[in-house]
Amino acid sequence: VSEVEEVLYLLERDWVAVQEEEQVKITKPKLGIMVEVPSVLLQIDEFAELVDFFSVGSNDLIQYLLAVDRNNPRVSSVYSHFHPSILRALQKLVKECHHHEKPISICGEMAGDPLSAILLMAMGFNTLSMSSSNILRVRKAICHISMTDAEQLLNEVVKMNNPLMVKSWMEYYFRNHGLGDMVKSNRLVSV
Repeated sequence: VSEVEEVLYLLERDWVAVQEEEQVKITKPKLGIMVEVPSVLLQIDEFAELVDFFSVGSNDLIQYLLAVDRNNPRVSSVYSHFHPSILRALQKLVKECHHHEKPISICGEMAGDPLSAILLMAMGFNTLSMSSSNILRVRKAICHISMTDAEQLLNEVVKMNNPLMVKSWMEYYFRNHGLGDMVKSNRLVSV
């Protein structure tokens, strides 16, 4: 929190200085923070008083919440954005941000995966940011799954206790609703 307060001070100081020196009115930029470490999840109330928006860096937040290095082959199999603790933490975070009327976005691999993008949509994320190569797949999923169905899926998977069960449930739903081509394990690879 103290780092954000310092940034706010510097921003205010320089914003005023530029306006005085240039004799122009400049709109003060919006300030937000990246939610990438678990400690931020426990201080949303304090941060919400200081910032205009929140953005989740899903790759880092998942790594730190699960205490697993996704680049270490010995433990990388534990890393999963379908882990129930990840889904529950994100769901709680979105509720808190909405309570404070702060927009919240998410970026990273989780946002670019159609299976998890549907869950993020159901949670209430305002924006999903992803690699351009994933946009069409995620868009297709979002356009073909109603918010009611997405919310029902979210309610079902947050009660599960195993990331493999969550992923399997999402794959099952996609296959049974004409979206089987979006399930990675269902794709054919041409050589």
